Amino acid sequence: MTEKLIGDRRSAALPRKPQRKNGREKYEKLLDTLETLLKTREVADISLADLSEAAGVPTASVYHFFPNRDAGVTALADRYFNSSRAELDIPSQAREWNNWQDLITLFCERTRENYEASEPVKKLKFGPEVSWAVRDLLQDNNRRLARTLRDLFAQAFELPPSQDWEERFLQAITINDAFWSLSYARHGRISNSMAAEGRRAAIAYLKLYLGELLERRQLAVAEELSPA
Repeated sequence: MTEKLIGDRRSAALPRKPQRKNGREKYEKLLDTLETLLKTREVADISLADLSEAAGVPTASVYHFFPNRDAGVTALADRYFNSSRAELDIPSQAREWNNWQDLITLFCERTRENYEASEPVKKLKFGPEVSWAVRDLLQDNNRRLARTLRDLFAQAFELPPSQDWEERFLQAITINDAFWSLSYARHGRISNSMAAEGRRAAIAYLKLYLGELLERRQLAVAEELSPA
């Protein structure tokens, strides 16, 4: 019974994605409008009627795509976290770090920059009013980030064998996120001090499996020494 109830709640928060061009245009307009509204308002303060009025889209169309507010918020989260907007600008080869701790630092800072660049994204990521469907999207996004981090490490360093590195990096990201969430709850942003605390905690966790030093891959070293 409990699993069915949870499943029903998650399903209720899913949007109906359009197939036809006209529907897709309305859908994207509604998401653009919702993103604009979230710049100055909280999720709980935006109704579907507000969205209809602000977008100039008939209320019936809004309800067709989004049976409730959670569905609209889920659609916006899906557009951000499953698009190129969520990509990190991190070089594929090790030119900007001297050790694996530097790579974690760069990774955390680039991720933080992505979130801090958009007030709506911060609310979707750290706000208290997001649905289970959005939380599922966030978990999927964190796993993608963990795979990205695993691949960056594998390109730059000799990783120890016999570890599920994607899972290790996912745990480190989750630890870091906890500090960011606390900072957002307190300050409405990811402060420098809490960003540093989250980074230190993630590095301390990874040291349990990586140790203090990792051997650099010869390919990465050779590329750094080659002329530009």
